[in-house]
Amino acid sequence: MNKFTNIVIAGLGSLALVGCAGTGLESAKDQTPSGSEFSKNLYDGYLGLSEGEYAEYDFADSDVFAQKASLASEGSAVTPDEISDRDLPEDKVSVLSSSRERLMAAMAAGAASKSPQNAATAQVMFDCWMQEQEENRQPDDIAACQAAFSDAIAKAEADLDEPKAVAAAPEPAPEPATKSWVLYFGFDSANLSDGEASKIDEIVKYAKSSDAKVSLTGHTDRAGADDYNEMLSSERTKAVAKAIGDQGLGIDEVKQVSLGENDPAVATVDDVKEPLNRRVVVKVSNN
Repeated sequence: MNKFTNIVIAGLGSLALVGCAGTGLESAKDQTPSGSEFSKNLYDGYLGLSEGEYAEYDFADSDVFAQKASLASEGSAVTPDEISDRDLPEDKVSVLSSSRERLMAAMAAGAASKSPQNAATAQVMFDCWMQEQEENRQPDDIAACQAAFSDAIAKAEADLDEPKAVAAAPEPAPEPATKSWVLYFGFDSANLSDGEASKIDEIVKYAKSSDAKVSLTGHTDRAGADDYNEMLSSERTKAVAKAIGDQGLGIDEVKQVSLGENDPAVATVDDVKEPLNRRVVVKVSNN
C-alpha cells in the first residue's frame, strides 16, 4: 500500500485524499480531461491503473491512482512517485532509483511536449512498477510494468534525439537512420509473448521500407550457468529471426549474435533473475 494512503498528499490543492474506500475511481471517471496532450495521456494511463487495482480489491492504490488521474484531467502537474513513497525491497531500490532519474531527465529535456504519449506512458508505467514492486507478489506484473516503462522511455528519448522538422519546402527524403527495438522474454524462455511479438510487424515494415540490414543480439539474465545462458540467448535470437522470416524478410540477411549473460542492461550479481536482461536487441540500419 502506498504511504500516501495514510496522509494528505502535499500539493493536491482542493483534492483531499479519499482513503482506502475505493471511491476515487468513480469520481475520476466523471471528469473530462483538459490541458495538454501529455496531461490527457496521463489521465488515461492513471485511470487504467486505478481500474486495474480496483478490480483486484486494492482500493487504497486504486484511490491513489484515481487522484493522480483527477489532477491530470485538470492539467495540474503530476509527478511520478518518489522512491521513498513506497516500501520497496532493498535489492530493487537501485534500479528503480536510476530509472526514476532517467525519467526525470527526459522530462527536464522536454519529453512531455516533444513526446507526450510516450512520456506519459513512461511515467504511468514507472508508478505501476513501483506499486507492483512494493507488493512484491506478482513477478509477471512487475516485469510487465518494468518492460512497458523501458519501452516507453526509450521511445521518448528517441523523440528528444530526433526533433521533428518544422514545415518547409519539400526536400528529398533523408536516408533512414538506425532504429532499434528491445524484445523481452520470460524467465528461462525463448518464446515471444503476444505483446513482444507485436513489435515484429513494425520491425519488418521499417526494414523493408529502407532496404536495411537487420542485426539481432541475444541476452539473458545471470541466473543459471554461463554455457546454458549462451545457448538460451541463441535460442532467443533464433525465435526473433524466425518471426521476422515469417513476415517475409530473408533470415539469411539477418545477423545474429548471442552474448548470454554478458553486457546486461541492468548490472546484477550472479544468479539474479532480472527481467530487463532477458532480451533480444534488434537494430535496423542502412549503413
